[in-house]
Amino acid sequence: MEWIESYEPKNEKETEDREHLLRLDPSLIATNRAAPYHYTTSSMVVDFEADKLLMIYHPIYKSFSWPGGHVEEGEALFYSALRELYEETGILYVKPLSGGPLAMELMPVAAHLRKGEPVDSHFHINFCYGFVGHEDDTLLEVKDNRKWVPIRELDTFVSEAHMLPLYKDLIERMRGIYEG
Repeated sequence: MEWIESYEPKNEKETEDREHLLRLDPSLIATNRAAPYHYTTSSMVVDFEADKLLMIYHPIYKSFSWPGGHVEEGEALFYSALRELYEETGILYVKPLSGGPLAMELMPVAAHLRKGEPVDSHFHINFCYGFVGHEDDTLLEVKDNRKWVPIRELDTFVSEAHMLPLYKDLIERMRGIYEG
């Protein structure tokens, strides 16, 4: 709960999500994936020209999306974001845009299959971090599932319509920090 309590909301939705989470029984929230509400992190990485975004192809959603994943027990949010970013993209060097998360999202996850096993519906309490990176940075075993997507073509790569407004808001937040 400390992560939620200390987060400063940046808009009305974040304020509502934070208030909702603070009203919940704390036993419902954990880093454990079995908890109905559990912590995740994601990363938005722009290139130094701020016109491309590093994204991965997400096979469950059949869409390019931000790199991210579940926070491990005992792991700090920032290091979770860095670990997931490295594991999913192989990028070696990134510069954080701020000392804390860009955003906190309460995200419903529908029941689905993961590696052939059923996963019940649940909620992710996602903390998104912003970074700047070089487009020509070394990516481990560069594959088609990760690429630098031109921001102006985001709609072409992201098939999850509900995520586009979130990505665009985060890009604007990042540009405000980066260019400000």
